[in-house]
Amino acid sequence: MTEPDNEPPLVTRAPGPAPEVPPAPRRPRPGFWEAVAWCAVFLMVQGCAGIATVCVVFAAYCFAAPEPGKFFNEQLDGYAKAADPKAEGGAAPLPFEIGQAIAWGLLAAQFVSLGLIALVLPRRIGPDWRRQIGFRAPAGIHVLLVLLIAPGFALGADAIQAALNAATGLKPPAVMKTLNGIFNRFPWPLTVLAVAVGPGVVEELWCRGFVGRGLSARYGLTAGVLLTSVFFAMMHLDPSQLLVYALMGAYLHFVYIATRSLWASVLLHAMNNGIAVLLVLVLPSEKLDQPTPIVVPLAALSLMIFGSVALWTGRAELQPALGASDAWWESDGWRPEYPGVSAPPPEANVRLGRAVMSPVALIFTFVSFAAVMYLGYRYLI
Repeated sequence: MTEPDNEPPLVTRAPGPAPEVPPAPRRPRPGFWEAVAWCAVFLMVQGCAGIATVCVVFAAYCFAAPEPGKFFNEQLDGYAKAADPKAEGGAAPLPFEIGQAIAWGLLAAQFVSLGLIALVLPRRIGPDWRRQIGFRAPAGIHVLLVLLIAPGFALGADAIQAALNAATGLKPPAVMKTLNGIFNRFPWPLTVLAVAVGPGVVEELWCRGFVGRGLSARYGLTAGVLLTSVFFAMMHLDPSQLLVYALMGAYLHFVYIATRSLWASVLLHAMNNGIAVLLVLVLPSEKLDQPTPIVVPLAALSLMIFGSVALWTGRAELQPALGASDAWWESDGWRPEYPGVSAPPPEANVRLGRAVMSPVALIFTFVSFAAVMYLGYRYLI
């Protein structure tokens, strides 16, 4: 007889809990419809702040007048004449008090919009929102290129708008002409804040940093830039300049991506607004209304082309950190959260570097800039 085996009986163990699968990372926001909603909120907040400030300042002027009722009616009549494009002999100048109220309203709208951005971006993007949207100082050569490109950018946009007006029969917007009546006696530092620095910072943070980030992440860089540019144009509420604003928004996004710095697009945006307002405030109206010789927009186009080539060939790019493998993209290290400008954190295996800029494009950028300055002084000033 064989002895029975003394092996222990089989023990059936209950299956353990399945390993947890980490949740898929949430795609950056906003998407398309959320962007529509947020842009509507942005315009509503900005508009309400501006209108409320205009009413408060104008009411203060009314109550300070000897006859408030008479003053109120005179100011409204003057505003109606200034806003009438069909008035004989041209529109009348804007009344001083209403102009001052509008100027303060524009300034207040920028500050309130900045407050809205300070509330929204950290909550919708995250605590490291500055790193993700490229809220960093650009390289010195990029700052120089943006400053050189700015006159060509402003003159080129004006030339495109003039060509569209001639082709479609649209009249140029009257808003630029009224700026003279609004800001001619407004303190110049506040004018710079209200129409140049404020819109540059606020609109770039909102359109490029917030809306553009979500749309690029969800639909790809090309579609994201196009959609962001359309939002940027529509937020200006001027159908006559819709195409020009969209083109300007696309180029601002190009600068944003090439430099991976929001401050570079802020600088170009502010310079463009500042140049436009400076020309309106300094030049006589007959100079503004005279046709521009074709050589001026051609020089501006040359400046834009060479400046863009120099900017792109010397663009900011991700490079391996010191001591890291050249094949950093094959490792399990840091990856950009979305296509575009997101900078690596300090502990990542990559860093932001700069590609080799084309010296030919840089030289011709300087030459084109000098030509634009000379032609602008000769024909525009």
